[in-house]
Parts: sequence; structure tokens; C-alpha cells
Amino acid sequence: MKKAIVFIAMAFLLGCYFFPYRVDIISQKKQANDLQKDFVVFRSVLEKGHPALYKYITKPELDFCFDSIYTTINTPQDIRTFNEKLAFIINKIGCSHTNIYLPEEYYDTIKNRKNFFPLPLIYVDGGIYVNTDQSNIPVGAHILSISNHPVEEIFNRTALHYVPDGKNKLYSRSQATVDFAYAYFMAYGPAAYFDVEFAAPGNNVIQKEKIEAVTLQQYLKDYNINAYYYYPDEVGYDFEIIDSLQTAILTVRSFSYSSAATFAAYKNFIKNSFTLLKNEPDIKNLIVDCRNNTGGEYENIFLLNRFLSRSPFKENESASVFFDKVPYAGFLEKGYAETEKPALDSMILKEFCRNDKNENSLIEADNTLHRPHPMAFNGNLFVIINNNVLSAASNFVAIIKDSRRGVIVGEETGGGYNGHNGFTRVLYKLPATGFSIEYSVVQVKHALQNPNLNKFGIQPDYHISTTVHDVLDSRDPQLSFIINKLIKPSMQ
Repeated sequence: MKKAIVFIAMAFLLGCYFFPYRVDIISQKKQANDLQKDFVVFRSVLEKGHPALYKYITKPELDFCFDSIYTTINTPQDIRTFNEKLAFIINKIGCSHTNIYLPEEYYDTIKNRKNFFPLPLIYVDGGIYVNTDQSNIPVGAHILSISNHPVEEIFNRTALHYVPDGKNKLYSRSQATVDFAYAYFMAYGPAAYFDVEFAAPGNNVIQKEKIEAVTLQQYLKDYNINAYYYYPDEVGYDFEIIDSLQTAILTVRSFSYSSAATFAAYKNFIKNSFTLLKNEPDIKNLIVDCRNNTGGEYENIFLLNRFLSRSPFKENESASVFFDKVPYAGFLEKGYAETEKPALDSMILKEFCRNDKNENSLIEADNTLHRPHPMAFNGNLFVIINNNVLSAASNFVAIIKDSRRGVIVGEETGGGYNGHNGFTRVLYKLPATGFSIEYSVVQVKHALQNPNLNKFGIQPDYHISTTVHDVLDSRDPQLSFIINKLIKPSMQ
């Protein structure tokens, strides 16, 4: 009997030796030399191909950031730590079209673990507030700290991963708050529960509540159900007329209609909406609501602008790409190399050429001059924006702002005023860690008569923010301002 017990014990020990315990993927560390190699690839693919690497930071400054971060990769580090180093560099570049994605195995593992903050939050009044009534913490409660981390410290850690075009830090904070479950995990790691300090609405007394973690998958699935205040995006566009105000409201939450069917539907919607306006001469005002519109296809913004513009306009001032062939093709993500790279190569060959400045620029024949549509609206135009207006949507707003065609209300856009990076992307995969690196390859300069060099987004004519009282009362302060302060007084 004793021999049998000894044999079993030996088998167990040998099993542990030959089949060692697998380190959990969250705590697993990569060797320093592997991380260094990946960081060199990361730096190389950006320096060789990124179209606007030094638009918001000088080359010496960015070189210093690269070199400084590299010196910190001298010990084994986990995925979250390395992710933060890559995010630091991308934040310095200031390009909303430059992204890093976690290794697939890592993301697939963490999203199903109950390690994530469960409550929708909202960034208003310069702080974080609870944006759900499905919790023991009341809606509109002001969050002061989470698990002994003060909110300002949390902002400094989480906002790093959300990059606007340029230096609009309100975008970074608001988007980190919207994406708080993921952002907090990446900053502080997994947790089974969270100790939350907060002050209830209208009360300065600090209260505490312990809340249980959820899976990221569950958080994302239930977000729109649990969120108390948000801009609905189930429908990409909508149109309504308020006869009593002589006003129409055109809502455009996206310009991403690229397939033949979705573009045809969008095109018909735009034409039908403006045909209706043309046949309703009593409608003097049009409000275009493009809050949370993160962009899409240029063809879609130029189509809409034709129905608003009073004069011809070019698609862009210039569009340029840094290379003739995709650099470091051996590091491209496999699926991208097979399906998207051929189209990129073809686009550069057919649509771009070297100019007298040795820049690889879009040929002038492809820079279409658009004229106002015969059914264009000629009345008063108002455009509502917020921090989450990016890319082609910011291009659309910049045209309106520059031409002074309409009055812009809301908050500064996350997308740049002067231009952005767009057209199409490249996607690389770092060999040792599996991180994916993505950026758009064409630097687009918006066709503006009065470019603004402040390195920020598009400023509204009237800065109207959402407050915690708006959240509690489910008010739309930007729309209310336009109706009550700009439209109604003109009707008297």
C-alpha cells in the first residue's frame, strides 16, 4: 500500500515537472529582448510610413520619447505594461486614426472574466458621474475615487489610450469615461470588486459602496440598456420637421455607408429629405445633429454638403502618402496582407504621383470640384457637435465652419480642423507579443480658406456643454439652446 502511495506521489511530481503549470495570460510576462524587438518594429513602421508623425510634435521631441521608453524595456513585462508604453507614444503623436490592439488571445481571454467595472459612467462638469439608474449608487452621483484611486489619477492613467487629432484632452477624458470598464482594467488590472467613494446628487456627504465586477462582454452587451443618458445610434440617420418652429432636424450619426446598398439608401435619404425641404418653403431653419459621428466615406460628406453649400468646394486642399510601396511588408498582419494590401498598392499607383516637392500626392483629376445641388437648402443652418466627432465628420464640420455657412453649437470636436489622416489603413502585427498596429496612410488637408494652426479640433460658435443636471433631467442642452436662444427669438 505504501509503495502504491509513493508511486502516485512520484507520478504527480513528474507530471508537474513535465507538464508545468501554465502562467495565467494576464500575469504572464514577456522577455525584455522580445519586447525590445517588438518596440523597434513598432517605431520603424511608424517612422517609415505614418503620413503625419510630426504634425503635433517635433521630430526631436518624438525621438526623445521613443528613446526614453525603450530604456524602460529592460525587464520582463506583462501585456498591460507594454500596452501602456505603446499608448504613450501614440498619445504623443496625436492622431485619432493610429491605434493599437491587444493580442487576440489576450483579449479573448480577458473579455469573459468577471474583472471589469460594471457601471456606465459619463464625463460632465469636469468629473465622472454615474450614468445608470440600475445600481445602488444613484444616477448622477459624483465619483470621487475607486479602490483608493482618486479620479484625477484615474484620468491620468486611462485617458492616455484615447487620442484625438491634436491636443483636445476633453475628448480623451470623455471617451475614457464612455469606455471606462476596459480603460480601468488596462490601467489597474483585474479586480473582483470595486470600492467606490461618491457624493449623491445635491449632497456633499461622501458615501461608499462596494460593487461586484462583471465581464467585459456583459458590460458591452448591456451598455445601451443600462445607460441613462446617451445619444441613440441604432439608426444612422433620421429626419423630422417641427412645423411650429419652422425647423427641420437632420440627424447623421455616421458617414460609414460604403457598400452599394447602404450608399444607395443613404443617398436616397439625403435627396428625399432635401426635396421635402424644397417643397416646404415655410421651413426656414435646418439643424444638422452629428454628435458622436466618428466619420466614414468622403463621398457621403460631400453629398450632404452639396445640399447645404452656397458655393462650389473642392474635396481637399491636398492628400499625400509617405511611400510608394507599403514598408516592412513582412510585418503586415496576414489577413490584411492578403485582402487589403493589394487595394492599397493599386490606389497609390493609380491615384498618386510624385510632385515637384517630391511628395506622393493625390492627382488633381481626383480632387473633384463639387457644386451646390439644385435642391440645396438656403435657409438658416445650425450644426451640433461634441468631442466624439472625428475623421470625415470633422471634415464636414470644418467646411461649414470655414465657409461660415452655419452656426455651430456644442463642444470642440476630437477630429482636427485643418485635416486628418484617412483614405485607407495599414495593419501590422508585432511578432513577439501579437499586438496589432494600425494607422491611416494618407494625410488629408481640408480645403479651407482660413486654416487654423492651433493644433486643436473645431471650436463651436457657441460652447454648450452637458451638465449633470442635464443628465438627471434627460435634457438636450445643445438642441434646447438652438431652439430657445437662436430660432425662437428670430420668429418674434
